[in-house]
Amino acid sequence: MTTGPISNQPSPGRYVFGDLIATGGMGEVYRATDTALDRPVAIKLLKPEYADDPINRARFDSEARHAAALHHPHVAAVYDVGEMPTATGLMRPYLVMELVDGQPLSTLLRDGRPLDPEAVRDLLGQAGDALAAAHRAGIVHRDVKPANILVTPDREVKVTDFGIARAASSSAITGTGQVMGTPQYLSPEQARGEQATPASDVYSLGVMAFECLAGRRPFQKDTAVATALAHLHDPVPPLPASVPADLAAVVTRALAKDPKDRYPDAAAFTAALRGIDGGRTDTPASGVPIVPSATSVLPPSAGAPATETTVVGLGAATPLGAEEDQEGQRNWLNVALLAFLVLALVAVAIVAWLVLRGNNSPAPDNEVPSEVPSTSAPASSAPASPSASPSTITLEESAYTGRNIDDVLNQLRALGLQPKPVQRTNDGSEQADTVISVSPTTGLQQGDSVTVAYYGQAPRASATPKPTPTPTHAPTRSATPTPTPTPTPSATPTEATTTSAVDTAAPSTSQNTPGAS
Repeated sequence: MTTGPISNQPSPGRYVFGDLIATGGMGEVYRATDTALDRPVAIKLLKPEYADDPINRARFDSEARHAAALHHPHVAAVYDVGEMPTATGLMRPYLVMELVDGQPLSTLLRDGRPLDPEAVRDLLGQAGDALAAAHRAGIVHRDVKPANILVTPDREVKVTDFGIARAASSSAITGTGQVMGTPQYLSPEQARGEQATPASDVYSLGVMAFECLAGRRPFQKDTAVATALAHLHDPVPPLPASVPADLAAVVTRALAKDPKDRYPDAAAFTAALRGIDGGRTDTPASGVPIVPSATSVLPPSAGAPATETTVVGLGAATPLGAEEDQEGQRNWLNVALLAFLVLALVAVAIVAWLVLRGNNSPAPDNEVPSEVPSTSAPASSAPASPSASPSTITLEESAYTGRNIDDVLNQLRALGLQPKPVQRTNDGSEQADTVISVSPTTGLQQGDSVTVAYYGQAPRASATPKPTPTPTHAPTRSATPTPTPTPTPSATPTEATTTSAVDTAAPSTSQNTPGAS
């Protein structure tokens, strides 16, 4: 929800704050005015509780440096960076960014309907151009996903959120082996904690292309850990038969497990994408439908009506808290790597024990060796919270609304929370089992209850079946009366009763107020 201007905060120099237009787990984004140049801008502020965190401050600095170094029409610009004091004297870092009139690609994909293949070629071609410019500058984005791809009404693409980008030859912001990125779009080498390369961004482009063409992600599991393991081991599922074979081949190559088998960088990927159709330009294709107009609106949780602008940047483009809480996901991925290594060591120990046992005593003929434990660990082998130590969990409501209730419940349980589903009455205009709201979303700890409201099944009209008439047989007269007849009792037909059940969900009396993200 759009709120009023920032309160109890001095404006940083020449910038005058307007409304709060996006918020999330780590930051807040305001519409603002640059009084020196008389232009609208977006200002992103770290939340006070994160302002003193060196890693988050480093990401702000990383985004400013990398985005400012790229001058490309499809890269959202960062104009300025600085710090502003709060009423308590705390210095909060801020970024002044381009205000983009558009919506995230993730919004266009919310209803799960595939996009037109021609539109996919156009949109991802523009995104590939932006990433190609980054790769030429020696920068790897590392978090390419639909939430960081903004699409304007004229179908111009802007790539945002270079907050965890890094120079291809430099060390990461975080420690060695720590996983950065969003699990649903993470390359296998990133899931292993290895250094990301331009081919890693190509893999993420491939995941996005698959989702655009199929209406679903190629690897989508109940938890971040399971999703990361699927990227490592599961084969790529087939695309729908309606996707042109040559386009499917480009997507499949981009999703190769080994980086050497992919396109080496975004420029090569984009060239192949456009080469399919005899060469394309950066100009968006005219008259190509992206999705039906009903889906071309911003979700209510995005913080602004569909006609207003969407801001860009770390968290804001995500928007500001990621589709699932990115910090929690990254810690889950680190836990997955640790669990993978521990299980591998356990497997080696078991095999060694079996070998030694076999050498010391003959095994019976019918003895079957124990199987090496699978690297896909059960949920109990890893903590149920995003971090090893107790911490506050913040949810981004927009990451859960519009999704299937079972998927949301599983994801919240994976974070160590206790989701409580509340069914709402469905008049038939809404998709059944779709999440409406999640509350509360802030200040949560492991074990806390979270109310998840969702639409139940719509009432189904049931026609009352006509009763089946019971045949009546006329008695047969006997020509010769029988002196003492012994009547044989005939079985009385049992009239079948058909009960038509109307599966109507009772409305819940509890009220759910969506929590502020």
